[in-house]
Amino acid sequence: MPDPLLQQNVDEGEHPLVLIVMLNWNSPEETVTAVESVLKMDYPNFHILVVDNGSTDNSVTELRKITSSRVELLESAVNNGYTGGCNLGLARALELGATYVWLLNNDAVVAPETLSSLVALAQTDPRIGLATPVIASLDEVPHITFAGGVCDMNAALYEETNDIAIAQQWAADHPNAGLVIGTAMLIRTRLIREIGMLDESFFMYYEDIDYSARSLKAGYRNVVDWSSVVYHFEKNRNTNPHGMKPHYWYYIARNESRFWRKHLGLIKSLRNSWWSFNGFLRHRNRCKASTVASEAILAGLWHGWLNKSGPYQPNYRMPGIAAEIVKLYGRRRALQN
Repeated sequence: MPDPLLQQNVDEGEHPLVLIVMLNWNSPEETVTAVESVLKMDYPNFHILVVDNGSTDNSVTELRKITSSRVELLESAVNNGYTGGCNLGLARALELGATYVWLLNNDAVVAPETLSSLVALAQTDPRIGLATPVIASLDEVPHITFAGGVCDMNAALYEETNDIAIAQQWAADHPNAGLVIGTAMLIRTRLIREIGMLDESFFMYYEDIDYSARSLKAGYRNVVDWSSVVYHFEKNRNTNPHGMKPHYWYYIARNESRFWRKHLGLIKSLRNSWWSFNGFLRHRNRCKASTVASEAILAGLWHGWLNKSGPYQPNYRMPGIAAEIVKLYGRRRALQN
């Protein structure tokens, strides 16, 4: 039977088809709330794909209840990580012939005009590969967490800011070095066809920085729509280190050095990897009350150096001698500071 979505007219003009992809893993209530928010948007030509990423709770049962002509559920039997789960959505967008795919966190809350504003910006230039709204927290007193950034592999740097004025200045100074994060990332599907899917070796975290760098390398621009905001629950390792789960620390510690090695090569990446190493030792000192988090950071640093990919396992450890040397170095660094 023909897919009804494939039969609809995909308008390449003012309202091109957008596939909105939300990834769910054991959080059906958040996902349902996000879907309800998205369905209130005023953009006339979008379809929602919820990807259940191998949930082990009642997610599938609850998510099946919200399926409709506009909401589709894709059930994966295994957890493919953020990258693998989102790639299922990217493949679906290509299958549908959508012009854009919007990767949206399943804890997000959007305003009715969010997607209309974002697409209007992307439509102003066919070389815009990635676009994002401003990202803000869902705290009782909301605050901006991402307003833009710079991603320049020639200068071996990426940096982000939550200050709109700074972000706008960076964009003016570096128009071809924009940074987009994955919370609410709009992707032109032509870009996917040119550079491929998200890099599944990251599993989760840093895949968005990597995709920004790959987009720029292919000659596209990455931009921020400062007239729209998406809200979601903030996870801040600096203000709440003990609130971060061990797998978070592992992936972040591992993937930062893997990112630099991928884009700079082993030798050129050493300086950035060293900075990253010292930064995560500071995080480890702040998390030393949690043995699990501490061991996850050490394992991530070790596997980053080995360029290891794949999912986190709770039994991962940095080898004994290496761990003792790193811990001693970390203690001396802490005393010096």
